Amino acid sequence: MSRFNDLLDELRCWETDRVRREREREVREIRRRQTRVLALTRILDEREAIPKDQPAKDGTTESKAKRQRETARKLEKLGHLGNAAMDGDLSEDQLEPAADLADEDSDEEIAATAKHTSPHDLQRMARDRRREQSRQDSLRRRNRRSLRKWRDDDGFLCGRFEIPMEHGGAIVESFFDQVVDKMRPATGEAWEPLDRRQADVLITLCQMEAGADDNASEATVGARVDVHVDISLDGEATLGGVTLPEEWVDAARANARIHLRVVDDDGNVIAEDRARTFVSQKRRRAIVRRDGRCRWPGCNRRLRLQVHHLQPSSWGGSDDTSNLASVCAYHHGLLIPHGDYVLEGNPNRPDGLTLRIVTQAERERRRIDAMTLAT
Repeated sequence: MSRFNDLLDELRCWETDRVRREREREVREIRRRQTRVLALTRILDEREAIPKDQPAKDGTTESKAKRQRETARKLEKLGHLGNAAMDGDLSEDQLEPAADLADEDSDEEIAATAKHTSPHDLQRMARDRRREQSRQDSLRRRNRRSLRKWRDDDGFLCGRFEIPMEHGGAIVESFFDQVVDKMRPATGEAWEPLDRRQADVLITLCQMEAGADDNASEATVGARVDVHVDISLDGEATLGGVTLPEEWVDAARANARIHLRVVDDDGNVIAEDRARTFVSQKRRRAIVRRDGRCRWPGCNRRLRLQVHHLQPSSWGGSDDTSNLASVCAYHHGLLIPHGDYVLEGNPNRPDGLTLRIVTQAERERRRIDAMTLAT
């Protein structure tokens, strides 16, 4: 008979209340020991003394080992949460999302709340917090976009640009990759170096723009590009390693083919969906023909217009033509869900749309409504 069976036979002689008390004591002791392991991990981490094969020795995954190191770093600055962990009040599954949620201002409140909150609810709260933070971070990143150009002494035009992936960077990258790949040499000739081909793409684009006329008689629809979005097992979406706010898909819904890939904790693709096209190219062209120009009041841009959802899908909006309007790329970035302005009304009438600022209270109400519909 195994030692485990021997233990079972011993415990079967105990009264039920004693079994319960002993189990509670053991669970609390396990939690204390896990917290002690986190503290030991923190010391080794700051000394850069954790072996590469430590996760294998511990019988865990590299991603879980990474999360443990991150939790240990956070606990060092969260006194109340650290004390709750040392007292055995929190399970490992509660402690990790609680550490994500708390900061120095909310430490005491989160420590008290986490003891009586399920790991699932804590994880959901942490995801909501990350998404709100990612939205604010995304707005700050958009404001960092820049392109500088200058002439050097040798007669070259030089430049440098920074474009956030979620605010056009992925579109620029995808466009250049697709066009450059089509610049095939004649049979028997060598490929031009990649940097030269990319320079040719930029020159061609500028030649197109130089000949453009905002008062042209016919409006044109902007190109649709392919964008790859990775979805982690806990539902978090990233683009090029950047966490996406929920509103991003709404903003890109009409103007990109979105490839969704499910990835594990180590970033390996475990499932991939076909490209999703929410608004057909035929419908996009029809919207641009109907509107003839950017529908932002006072804007007369006609070239490479994008299609905007007046009410985003997360706010209950549909892909019907009555919810779509043509806007230029600049004004699209100022409109909801990312921006602070709303175009509303009937887009089928030339004078049917008005512009207003969206209030924070309305944003919060819409967010709560979307969460309610999701559940």
